[in-house]
Amino acid sequence: MKAGGIKGIAFSVMLIVGVPICAGPPVPFLDDTEPGLDLPFSGDPDTTEAGCAQDAPRASAGGEGGKMHNELLECDNWDFSPRQWGQASFLQGSFILGDSTASDDGAWSCPGNFQKPNGGISGPCNNPTVRAVTTYRNQPAPGPSSSDGAPMDPNKDWVLRFDFKIEFVAGDTFGSDKLFEISSRTIGGGGNTSDLVQLNGGFGVDEASFSPEGLQDRYYVNHGPWLPEVGDHDLRAQNQANSLIDIPMDEGTVTVHYRSAVQLLDLYFNDQLVLADFESLSGHYDVDFIQLGGGSTSFEIAQFDNITLGILAATGTCGPQGPGTSVSGDFNCDGVVDVADLGIVGANFNTTQVTYVDGDANLDNVVDVADLGVVGANWSAAQAALLARSLSVAGLTGVIPEPATIGVLGVGLIWVGKRRR
Repeated sequence: MKAGGIKGIAFSVMLIVGVPICAGPPVPFLDDTEPGLDLPFSGDPDTTEAGCAQDAPRASAGGEGGKMHNELLECDNWDFSPRQWGQASFLQGSFILGDSTASDDGAWSCPGNFQKPNGGISGPCNNPTVRAVTTYRNQPAPGPSSSDGAPMDPNKDWVLRFDFKIEFVAGDTFGSDKLFEISSRTIGGGGNTSDLVQLNGGFGVDEASFSPEGLQDRYYVNHGPWLPEVGDHDLRAQNQANSLIDIPMDEGTVTVHYRSAVQLLDLYFNDQLVLADFESLSGHYDVDFIQLGGGSTSFEIAQFDNITLGILAATGTCGPQGPGTSVSGDFNCDGVVDVADLGIVGANFNTTQVTYVDGDANLDNVVDVADLGVVGANWSAAQAALLARSLSVAGLTGVIPEPATIGVLGVGLIWVGKRRR
């Protein structure tokens, strides 16, 4: 498996299980009773389906045939829609499903732009943009506009997480490219946004104060406090804070954590906390709208993947979100991995749109042989001993493997018997 695939699976496990064992950024959890957003961008990047190409027909702004804005009309192997939580409101650029650096099943990719000989950027993906709103599970956006989402509860911690990759042609800089913004549309409603935070290229900021020579390949976090008593927009903008992230950010994982107890935000890049304890631009924290990409200049090649906005994952509880403190593979959450858990895998084998308690041990949204391997690896000692006795009675004692592999063999034998019946 390629490194990106391993990274994707590792994140998927962390996403639903709860707070990771090792130190690092918090992870989002999609709760049935809370709004959220889940945009995995899935499919086969190497498909040969005729409608899957940059120049293939795309849905109009109103959407057609069940497709969203700008999605490929004749391509069924690529899925750009949110999964259960969330609703995409705007997808800009001739994007395709490209090979992801963060998962095995592709990413929203916008390749093909180039720098013209006389300057400027041209190509099929000028100003690539992904916009989406939060919803409750399997519910439409509740507002009068399709851009009004179901706001996250500011009394609870929430977490936004996404993977990205940006590439530039020779001689270009970050310019005023916007990597992301998160907003609340509940303040104005009807599609009017009020930003909580933005991450912008330094070229668009007041260079005398914020873009010293040599730092135009860096991002700035635009955040609060944004003084409410200043009515004029230009004057208000001068009061916002701009914090430099003085490390390269062209590929990796961004995490934003809202801490409800203190009403402050933290920003992580990969495993590093790069800006802590900052305020919202608007003074609000009920986010219901996100935008990735988009700005007054464009990225040459942009890729976004695994966009998730949910509440802060809880620890310890075994359930649909994962095993908690129980051993992985304990799908019925009774504290042991045994025949009952194997039966759950068998009943749901090759089934998609599943959760942990359906047998999806690695949380990749399908029950398959990888999940069977997790059961085998964590097969209980009691079950292994029972298998050993059974093999002995059958006269197979001499071929009993080492204890570390007994569980895997036991799962295989029982599985073969089950499938034959």
